[in-house]
Amino acid sequence: MKVPDTLATAFGAPFEQCITQFAVDQGLIPDLASIQSPRFVARSIVPHVIKLSSLFNRDEKDQASGLNPYWKQSAHPAHLRLAYFLYFMPSNLFRVASIWSELARLGFQWQNKTFQAVEFGAGPASGACGIAAGEIYHSIQLPKQGSWALIEQDQSILNLGTQWAQTYFSHLGLPEWSIRPFHRKLDPLQGFLPPRAPKFNLWLMSYYLNETQNDPQKLAATLLQDWSNHLEEEGLIILVEPALKLQSRRLLELRKELLIQIEKKKTHGIQVLLPCLGHQACGALSAPEDWCHEEVTWWRPPYFRKIDKMAGLDRKTLPFSYLVLIKSRRPREEILPALAGSTPTSRHRLVSPAHSEGRESEFYICGNDGKRKARARPKKTLESENGFDRGDILIGADLRGDRNSGRIDSFQRKI
Repeated sequence: MKVPDTLATAFGAPFEQCITQFAVDQGLIPDLASIQSPRFVARSIVPHVIKLSSLFNRDEKDQASGLNPYWKQSAHPAHLRLAYFLYFMPSNLFRVASIWSELARLGFQWQNKTFQAVEFGAGPASGACGIAAGEIYHSIQLPKQGSWALIEQDQSILNLGTQWAQTYFSHLGLPEWSIRPFHRKLDPLQGFLPPRAPKFNLWLMSYYLNETQNDPQKLAATLLQDWSNHLEEEGLIILVEPALKLQSRRLLELRKELLIQIEKKKTHGIQVLLPCLGHQACGALSAPEDWCHEEVTWWRPPYFRKIDKMAGLDRKTLPFSYLVLIKSRRPREEILPALAGSTPTSRHRLVSPAHSEGRESEFYICGNDGKRKARARPKKTLESENGFDRGDILIGADLRGDRNSGRIDSFQRKI
């Protein structure tokens, strides 16, 4: 995944002014000077950031099992909400915006005349705001008018997210994007939407699987039925999860089960777009200790860098796992024009950083034949010292060797 500079640098002083003024207006901080006060930040924000970061990054069971008690029993719930909103919300916003940017990079263009979106487990609307940022800084030509349905089981965080989304949409120049909040607890085995709910052309779920233990077979069946009933043709589906092994593999298991059921019924018209570029068996899932995740780098807001320094953290690079699907009968090469002229067997994505091994570069690639280690002799470019970067897509690679020691002698082009 390659994030353009316009997006990576979009969270400087103007964003800080927007979010801190919003925090003042919502009574989350006393005044604008508070966020610049080392004493206030150290006492009211940093301890919660450290605790939440520890809970979000543990690789055991589900994060909600540890997060819920802390969230409910905190002695300072207002400070907890402030820490989550100022620190974790912008990070998640940027992750979603990066996925949108990857679609744009591969030439995806919005096909529908309308824009009606739903975000499940919306929290502070980081997903909806991420789509807004992605559209402004790397557009796929969404309509200027649009609507969002935000579905969340926590009323207070839903109210905060609704107000924040309205503020951020206006900040980005999208005042005609409307919002309807829905306070609802989801039961995925009963369907995510009631039968009479309208159809949408964007379905967004971020960090939902992380909070559920549902069987992937049943969850896949429910999702496919809901997408059949409530997703317009050419509608997009975006699923985002943590980069931890357990949570990432849950997403991979869901992808596997979705493909099994899609193949059986052949009626849904659902296709996997990203990051896999096809319906091949998952190369990461085949190894018990492996998983699949992406990493993106951004210029953190100034206040964010201060929190990082005080908390002993470094969120300059943000990892996550994701899956993008579409309800479309068009060929994938038409949906993503950058892939035109290629076939599923000729496409490979770099899924790790490249590092030097003598005069060669070594990295992992994933394609129609699974995941493998490969080496290639790079040609230096202005973009990269070693000629290869994580997220590169190689078209027409001439591969030889086995999964543990492959070699790329040549390739037609690199995206």
